[in-house]
Amino acid sequence: MKILLEVKNLSVSYEQKVVEQVSMTLHSQEIVGLIGQNGCGKSTLLKGIIGGPVSTVGQVFVGAQDYFAMKIKERAQYIAMMSQRYDVMEGLTVSEMIELGGYATSHFFDYHMDYERILQIAEEFQIVDLLEKDYTKLSEGQKQLVQLARLTRQNTPVLLLDEPDSALDFENRHRIFQLIQKMIKTQDKTGLLVLHDPLYAFMYCDRILLMKDGRIIDEIIPQHETCQIMTQKMQKLYPHMIIQKDQEYQQFYCLTK
Repeated sequence: MKILLEVKNLSVSYEQKVVEQVSMTLHSQEIVGLIGQNGCGKSTLLKGIIGGPVSTVGQVFVGAQDYFAMKIKERAQYIAMMSQRYDVMEGLTVSEMIELGGYATSHFFDYHMDYERILQIAEEFQIVDLLEKDYTKLSEGQKQLVQLARLTRQNTPVLLLDEPDSALDFENRHRIFQLIQKMIKTQDKTGLLVLHDPLYAFMYCDRILLMKDGRIIDEIIPQHETCQIMTQKMQKLYPHMIIQKDQEYQQFYCLTK
């Protein structure tokens, strides 16, 4: 598998340093989860990678290209981010929201909405009935589905997803992870997902990075490690957590002692 995202010694600050000397490599068709307690720097790390409104020191490469050396619009062709909140002006329809993902590859003088592509994506996400609705009037769960649809329209090799499941019910939570999984595995993309629930990380991620106090402190590969090893690693974040696995259904679950 080829390297799609490489982060080298990245530190990110607001008034004070939040993320300290983080390095990672993500490969094509790989889903990597990022887990840590509230305030450890997970969301800030994603903002630093994408070059958001933070003070950043370090390097980010997409393929072999220096991401920070690119112009803003060029960056949007390589990395797309789904934030926890995405504020837009009232009146913007869902179809217009999805089409915002086409910004990276559009030209100002010949811009037009690709209605056929929008409909195709909407059908995949089962949101066709929302296309003419005001995006700001949707439920938070519906907004998350629309945001993932926008990222599909943007069609970048690297996806940064900050709690993509936070407002979804049980069924839609699994559905959105399955859509993410399908997108990454079939289209040679890679994804870095901030998650709070370890069980969904164990279920859908190829690797899990553990973050504490602004640093990556360990890594878990769920399909290649014993529950005992996984428990030892997770207890660096959550001292009372115990990982078990149902052998009949091949599903992990978490206990507390």
